[in-house]
Amino acid sequence: MNAKKGIVAAICIMCMFCIGKTGAVRATETVPEVYEDILRDEDYMEVSLGRCYPGKQIFYDIPKKKTVIEPFEEQKQIIFREGEKAEVYYGKYRGREEYDNFRLLSSMLDADFFFEPFLALNITKEKIEEENFYVHIDEEQEVEYFSELLIFAEVLNGDEAYMESVDILFDEAYRPAQIQFHFQSNILSEEQLAYLEKEMTQRYKYITEEEIDAKMKETEEKMSHTVAEDDVTIEDYVTELPNILRAKSRYLIETLFYQGEELEKEAGWDKRAVLAYMEAVNTKFNLFGANGYEAQNVTEEEYLQEIERTYESAHQIGSDVYTYMFEASKISPKEKALLVIRQMGGYMDKNGMLQLGEGDTFAPEMAPHSVFLEDYAECVRKAYRKKHLDNEMIHQFRMYIDKHNIEYVRGYYEGKTDYDRLKSYAKNFNMKLYYGEPSRHHNKTEKEQKFKEQRYDKILTPNKLSEFIIDVKTGSFVTEWDVLTKTKSNRIQSTTASYENMEKSQKKKVINSESFNYAPADYNEEHHRLDVLPATPAAGRKKTYLENDFKRSLKKIWKSPKRTQYKEKYKSPKDYLK
Repeated sequence: MNAKKGIVAAICIMCMFCIGKTGAVRATETVPEVYEDILRDEDYMEVSLGRCYPGKQIFYDIPKKKTVIEPFEEQKQIIFREGEKAEVYYGKYRGREEYDNFRLLSSMLDADFFFEPFLALNITKEKIEEENFYVHIDEEQEVEYFSELLIFAEVLNGDEAYMESVDILFDEAYRPAQIQFHFQSNILSEEQLAYLEKEMTQRYKYITEEEIDAKMKETEEKMSHTVAEDDVTIEDYVTELPNILRAKSRYLIETLFYQGEELEKEAGWDKRAVLAYMEAVNTKFNLFGANGYEAQNVTEEEYLQEIERTYESAHQIGSDVYTYMFEASKISPKEKALLVIRQMGGYMDKNGMLQLGEGDTFAPEMAPHSVFLEDYAECVRKAYRKKHLDNEMIHQFRMYIDKHNIEYVRGYYEGKTDYDRLKSYAKNFNMKLYYGEPSRHHNKTEKEQKFKEQRYDKILTPNKLSEFIIDVKTGSFVTEWDVLTKTKSNRIQSTTASYENMEKSQKKKVINSESFNYAPADYNEEHHRLDVLPATPAAGRKKTYLENDFKRSLKKIWKSPKRTQYKEKYKSPKDYLK
């Protein structure tokens, strides 16, 4: 699909999740007759819309505060509002989703969305009669009453096209019957502008109480039909995914079925996660299906390429697709935590070290403060609620998270030192790194040596999960991943003897290395059980001491300074300059 085609997709934005109230400007003076005396007398209304809107028709029962948004055939989902609450009915297989505040779905669920511009216009009966019931608006501020509302509702992308004028056709009762918008753009072709204007048109019909009651009853009947998730097949589920169906390709559907089978049987996901993958594909296709113009110009090859990209993302730990599947999965917390490691080819070697073999990898773009890492840490906390961490794979998996975090900062950001790169990373995401946690356990010395002063400082992401150890004198990361070597088979060298002749300065990096936290330090009891004890050699704690043989050998020689000996020198970025 060429670049020009992608532009209109940004113009007509499907406003399924617009947050907030309508934002039209209200006039301060009294409005003669039209808004208060005419529009407010209307209790039941039907608005027909084009494909830039969240549905083809909206029905309003204004006295009862009920609204129904009817979908276009390919959209499938119905939106129903009653009072302050709303529901989205995706279909009998996809089920429904409830919202306590209808505004989280769409401001169009309130009839005022369409009424308010007329209040701001201050149109009178006399004006309508003078214009022969066809009013043309081209004054900039008056046009903005409409355009700003549509931009706010994410129906119109004001960066790509701007509204030039509005034509309003009134019926004999002085009520709006049709609104036609006219646009200008330096980007869109005439054909694209014509399509945009056609699909932005609003048509109004004023109906009876009997008609609206029948529509509400019909809608509630439709929404009552759901199939239990255990009885839903992938084939059933796909029939209610509008963007996938829009592709009209049997080969594409069969490809999806094959991928779903692999994700379940080979990757180990449950049905809920596989269905989430199908949802992810449907969402990715939104780029193509946001409006009818684009859908007609997408080739089967383009759809298949997008599926392959999404499938690849499902095998990258921490990607948006993988995270969505991880969150959706109903696998038990401990099994889910282990599933990630198994998908990465994880196994324990003869020296008690977790190795990652052939399998999935971390998504390169996964940042140290990512949602997935928060989700994974929460999963471990749920798995070991009020229990000691007893699994070596889960404990040692954090070292591979550390490896990814180090490589991410070094690979994506520039700077003279690792510390400079870390600050660039934080600046890029407009976040403040956390310097306030003690670094005592990352300033170990050999047992016979006397502790002098802090040299290494711990810096954490704002969620206090990912951590980095900085050599304050050099600005370099203190990390075991600058020390550990690989075998001929491309696995981490885990034999203690392989490191015996290594300089003490290198061993010091391993023993003082960073360590991802499953619980922030201010989750005091959980942090102690899940992060501290598994890495601490102590009598009577054999079941909870889960380090590999190499680290065990180092911890026999190196120790953390006592609390009475240790003083934290670096508590903020300013302390680095002292």
